[in-house]
Amino acid sequence: MARGVARAFPPGRSAAAPVIALVMSVAACGSPNYTYVKNSSAQTYFKVPVEWNKIEQKALDAAISSDDPDSAAARLRPKVSWSVAYDAHRSPDPNHLFGLGTDQPFVYAIVRPLTRDERGSISLDRLRDAFLPVTEQSRRTVAEQGSPLTGFELLRDEELKPKGGIRGVRTAYNYRLPPMPFLQTFDVTSYVSDEGRLYVMVVRCSARCFLDRADELDAVARSFTVRT
Repeated sequence: MARGVARAFPPGRSAAAPVIALVMSVAACGSPNYTYVKNSSAQTYFKVPVEWNKIEQKALDAAISSDDPDSAAARLRPKVSWSVAYDAHRSPDPNHLFGLGTDQPFVYAIVRPLTRDERGSISLDRLRDAFLPVTEQSRRTVAEQGSPLTGFELLRDEELKPKGGIRGVRTAYNYRLPPMPFLQTFDVTSYVSDEGRLYVMVVRCSARCFLDRADELDAVARSFTVRT
């Protein structure tokens, strides 16, 4: 799978005010079931089951970017974008998002500013394609480029209209990713603000996992909240 697609448009191409990430303990929130994740400056919130494991930030940064970890671009990235991931697998690994995956859920979220060019071309279809190709044109383009993705099935396509100058979509779809022997499901929520900021959450697991844990994974996806 091409990482350029999986990064919610290429991250780190523009600058914005630094963001501050705070992972709040479930005890502080008064709930024994969830870890609540909050990005204060971007007013972005979501929750994951408390037993899910947070991906170590350096490992996640290395997985979502091709930048040399010692480069100036790598050092700048945390100042212009924010990303976080949780893995339900007992051995958390960022490659469970980008690579083979497992039968355990994985959630990834990113907040970043749009470039000047992106602001001029952003659309709901572009948001649908924020993680993997969903629209017919995008799927045709990657197929012509030799993408190994097969077996596309659209499960959900919902336009989201929260208040405060934000618009977005929630799409869910299946893909086969060789050499994985079983179908993979991706539930992706993407928002863009009038201020030019992109917000994306991805929940990934096998299709069987999504069927067996439908309520749990839907609650995680629905918890993704953006305010302005």
